[in-house]
Amino acid sequence: MALVTAERELGRRLQLVQGIHWLYGAQGDAYAALLRGYGSDPSPAYERARAAGPLWHSRLGVRVCTGYAPARRLLAARTADGPAAQPQSALAWDEGLPDAGELPGADQVREPAARAAERALAGLRGEVDLVASVAARVPVEVLADVHGLTGADRVRLAEACAGAAGALDAALAPPAYDDAVRLLDAVGALRDLLGDEAARAAVVGVRAARELIAGVLHALLRDPGPAGAAVREDPALLVTETLRHDPPVKLHTFSLAEDVEAAGERVAAGEQVAVLVAAANRDPEAFTAPDRFVPDRYAASGVPEPLVPAPHGVAVEAFARGQAEAVVAAVAGAGGVLAAGDVLAVGGVPAVAGGAVRLRRSPVTWGLERIPARVAG
Repeated sequence: MALVTAERELGRRLQLVQGIHWLYGAQGDAYAALLRGYGSDPSPAYERARAAGPLWHSRLGVRVCTGYAPARRLLAARTADGPAAQPQSALAWDEGLPDAGELPGADQVREPAARAAERALAGLRGEVDLVASVAARVPVEVLADVHGLTGADRVRLAEACAGAAGALDAALAPPAYDDAVRLLDAVGALRDLLGDEAARAAVVGVRAARELIAGVLHALLRDPGPAGAAVREDPALLVTETLRHDPPVKLHTFSLAEDVEAAGERVAAGEQVAVLVAAANRDPEAFTAPDRFVPDRYAASGVPEPLVPAPHGVAVEAFARGQAEAVVAAVAGAGGVLAAGDVLAVGGVPAVAGGAVRLRRSPVTWGLERIPARVAG
């Protein structure tokens, strides 16, 4: 009976949160509309949010920040500790988990990521999806290597990571009940495999790395000129510009532990804040031609660094960046030469872009669900 009651309560809570997002979004609240998230292109949602100002109040009781300078200030402030101090979650998938341990750094993941990327690229022939074949595969293999998993445990890890892939978005955009149950079961499997301290970091880190790798591969197909030049001159610039132009974590919510002055306003300790990272990273007051993908902008001094938050307390940048740079190096090492048009050669064989598809109702990652490509051979 207790289990049935808990299941009903979960279902009611998911429906209630979804209904509130729909209501306020329909009434013009840009943040609620973003959480509702049924558009296939997130850019208009960020533009509407930015039009409301660099820092404004949502009817959902959250301070929404879209400007680069105030966002940087808020992200640098101390955040409140403890579950009671955190913004309410549509699906509290990390409830009961201890604070996350640190993810491996860039130097620790480059070698296993390079091996995983080479294996993934070697198998690309015919009709492929670069998300499933490369972006989703590499971080899981890296995590398995870091934790020394072999045999059936590696298979279990891949299944659990796939099941938990929607966790970051589910915290703000309530999933369907069956999806929520599968997600919670997957987090439980990760706890069994890795331990409680590593489970939270695994959920967050794998998804962030997946999105950054996918963003880099998408850029190679979408913007072959500037992306290809970056591969040849300095691959790190390509990854940095992807962090800005298509960040793996596009929305970060938290509560402040101290008063902060931002955008000429006082944000009080205890207030809930939502930094729209994707909007702030395209703030025209901070970046020239912010909507253009220009990796070499970071070859000059004085250009602001992309904002990269730590969702659920997990610092993801080094873990994700090290893997993305390894994938870029593997593409280049396999003869990844960019030709005119949306063509990326993998091992000297052209892969033709087919139009990427983004996930719906994924306001935190607005992730790339598929990057179709056709590889001859």
